[in-house]
Amino acid sequence: MSEQSAVSGKPNIFGLFPAIIATFGFLMISPVQAATTATIPVDAGALTGPDFPRLMGMNIGAKNYDDPAYQQQMSRLDMVILGFYPGWKSSYSFGGYTGIRAAVKALKTKNPRLLVGQYTILNESPSSSNTSNAANADKARKLDQMNWWLHTAAGSQTSWTNAFSAYDINFTSHTRADNQGKRWPQWLAERDYAKFFKPVPEFDIQYFDNVFERNRIRSADWNLDRRDEWNSNSAMISAHRQGHVAEWNRVRQLRSSLKLIGNTDHDVSMPEYRNKLNGGFLEGQMGKSWSIYTWGGWDKMMARYHGAMANTIAPKLVGFDIQGSPTDYRLMRFGLASTLMNDGYFSFTDLSKGYSSVPWFDEYNVPLGRPLEGIQTKPWQNGVYRRVFEKGVALVNPTAAAVTVNVGDKYRHFLGKQAPTVNNGRWVTTVTLQPKDGVLLVIRDLYK
Repeated sequence: MSEQSAVSGKPNIFGLFPAIIATFGFLMISPVQAATTATIPVDAGALTGPDFPRLMGMNIGAKNYDDPAYQQQMSRLDMVILGFYPGWKSSYSFGGYTGIRAAVKALKTKNPRLLVGQYTILNESPSSSNTSNAANADKARKLDQMNWWLHTAAGSQTSWTNAFSAYDINFTSHTRADNQGKRWPQWLAERDYAKFFKPVPEFDIQYFDNVFERNRIRSADWNLDRRDEWNSNSAMISAHRQGHVAEWNRVRQLRSSLKLIGNTDHDVSMPEYRNKLNGGFLEGQMGKSWSIYTWGGWDKMMARYHGAMANTIAPKLVGFDIQGSPTDYRLMRFGLASTLMNDGYFSFTDLSKGYSSVPWFDEYNVPLGRPLEGIQTKPWQNGVYRRVFEKGVALVNPTAAAVTVNVGDKYRHFLGKQAPTVNNGRWVTTVTLQPKDGVLLVIRDLYK
């Protein structure tokens, strides 16, 4: 049996949960009660918003947002970021609306609680000669007009990567303002508001790509003194961050209800960034050669995650993204269980499809409910981390060895199809977790 969760629209394999309690008389501790009894208090944000596991989709790749099947897949999530371009499919209609608003309306109709965001980017743009990006040509024209591109002292345009055919922009306060007193951060905020957020009031989130700790260009003439400054220069670092904040401030003036999420390469603890965003997307935490897990290990990865949760403001929409094959169930379990040690949203990116699909796993159908204890930053037993929820428990083993732990006498594996040797439905009192693995267990009497 499958029914829509009252919160998220995820299939609920425990749809009979209230009836089972009434029939068998099981006593469950409420989240409010648990906050007073848990070793670590439960944060208020965990007691509001969607149940766990919380799921995020980064779907800025393929633009087939008018495909009903794709809409249905995305609507099963709790939060999704989309990548519309201005004027996207103006002929598409839904419910009396057209274009971008029609697609967002279609998603919201399928899942009214889905948070929907739109991608934006401050630090770079294709040039005016790039005819393949006509929908954003207005940005390049303004940059040309005001000479807001980031140049070296020798006059060369700069680009931190050649992967996107884009050039970097000088968005610091060192640039000259236009005749309305705007620099690039304010101009872009108003432009994106006019293109996306004013005509589509259903957008919940504005997503900002490339919110870097410092500029990725190693040296350039940021302050226009005809000398190149290193990106390690403290004044240039601060000017870079303040440029991002200037955009966020203008966005909030235009529409205060928008939640602001940045794609961050850090934990948002810098003075300029701290408590300025409503969340962050921690891209590629695992699965890539450049992933923080690859070069820094699990502890450093989790420190970044916990820091991003601590340094953002409500509702703390932090996405924990891992990237790999959708048949690598162990990697998925490891990432999901790690995410569940705090209150963020889990995102799995299929490396073969990029940000253009919604991989789905059996674990997503397990409604854990609310946490009965707060975030977990210390191991519980034999190096294994544990977090207890209303209807189950998440365990993660970040060590390099298989570990057996005693879980008591009330849990069982849920019954799944994708990894039946793990999710086999069996009652357990001990669980052996393989190295770099995680597992979700459910209260055994709830799973029929």
